[in-house]
Amino acid sequence: MKLATVPKLLDKNVVRIGDENPLFESTRKPLAAEFTFQGQNVVVISNHLNSKLGDATPFGKVQPLVLKSEEKRVQLAQEVNHFVQGIQEKNTNAPVVVLGDMNDFEFSKPLEALEGTILKDMLNTVPKENRYTYIHEGNAQVLDHILVTNNIAPHTIVDPVHLNSNIMKEHGRVSDHDPVLVQIDLKKAS
Repeated sequence: MKLATVPKLLDKNVVRIGDENPLFESTRKPLAAEFTFQGQNVVVISNHLNSKLGDATPFGKVQPLVLKSEEKRVQLAQEVNHFVQGIQEKNTNAPVVVLGDMNDFEFSKPLEALEGTILKDMLNTVPKENRYTYIHEGNAQVLDHILVTNNIAPHTIVDPVHLNSNIMKEHGRVSDHDPVLVQIDLKKAS
């Protein structure tokens, strides 16, 4: 298997996904950027999907759980997956990384839609006791994800760094989300 080197995978170095699509109105549009790293072209897609505002809480008084925001996140995830499919149609070995605050859990419908059959959520490879990037009402959760195309998944390692979620705002945390480090060995993947 040979990874993409040339031609370029994107029409421009940076592309905003969904510019002409009404689905993306009032949302943060994903940004896709192409980088050349160690002679390999890699596409990285940054996301911040719509929030769960208006959803019932998992252990709240509204049961069964009502997730009003989920349908839109599913549709947004499908669009991002479709964009990745377009890249893979140009080059089936193109390395693509999809990352960001997906505002949903690893077992959710939006993440299933985002993964499809061409991406792997690398947070699922982290041991369960360390698999969180956010703590809400005492519940450790994964909201931030790093997905990679299947061809580079075996050569990818992720590591959530718990330097924010375990600290209170008044004690100086930088964010309510933890960063996630990713290492991809493109040479082994090629």
